[in-house]
Amino acid sequence: MKYFISSILTLFLILLFTSCDSSSNDPISPEVKGSIYVSTNPSGANIWLDGVNTFKTTPDSITNVDAGLRYVTLKLQDHSDTTISVSVSNNQTSVVGPVLMTSSIYLTLYGPVRIYETTGTSSSMPSGLDLSSGIAYGVSSIDANLVDLYYSTTGTGGQGYLVQSADLYPSLIRQTDFNIGSSTNIFDNADSPLRNVGSWTNNMSDREANYVFLYDHDGHYSKIKIVNFGGGVPGEPAWVEVQWYFNLTILDNRF
Repeated sequence: MKYFISSILTLFLILLFTSCDSSSNDPISPEVKGSIYVSTNPSGANIWLDGVNTFKTTPDSITNVDAGLRYVTLKLQDHSDTTISVSVSNNQTSVVGPVLMTSSIYLTLYGPVRIYETTGTSSSMPSGLDLSSGIAYGVSSIDANLVDLYYSTTGTGGQGYLVQSADLYPSLIRQTDFNIGSSTNIFDNADSPLRNVGSWTNNMSDREANYVFLYDHDGHYSKIKIVNFGGGVPGEPAWVEVQWYFNLTILDNRF
């Protein structure tokens, strides 16, 4: 009887160890996932995956991504966020892009437009300027209420020959503020200082070489540059030609 019990116990232990040894030799299958490669134009966009920041910037790859439909969101300064759906397969790399990032700065470039001094000019020689439309008007015309700035012969305080705010002309009310920029290149992408920051005034010289930031009556920022000038001789009133960016978004100082 003891021999029978001992034989059964021995057989049980052999089976137990054999089973354990067999399972320990089985290879563990690794978890297989996919990857996503993302590129943008321009590059440098932050990559978010399913609403989570990956802390990577384009161009780069996201690895160990679960298979299925994933959502990649791209975030870049001064550009609109862009979200793209991506189908990810195990052991495969899905390629996204290059994605064209859309600017969130809405500008219109006007000019060159010529405006004349207020003295000795006719209706065909307008001295006022509507920044939003890019149209020059006479300061005494029926459209004078649209004028944001004008080319003054006498100028503020009798200084003469200044481009200045429209509200300095009799009967006009639209106020425009001026802030002299630090460069001659209107296309340098430099943003305007905020209206309540820095030195703002109500005019600029008609020979100002740098571009000038403007803040108009409706809360729009512009970036203007005198690109040419002439006249000021008998029979030809003085004139300046200006070119400017007009930001279409109220209170947006980006350029």
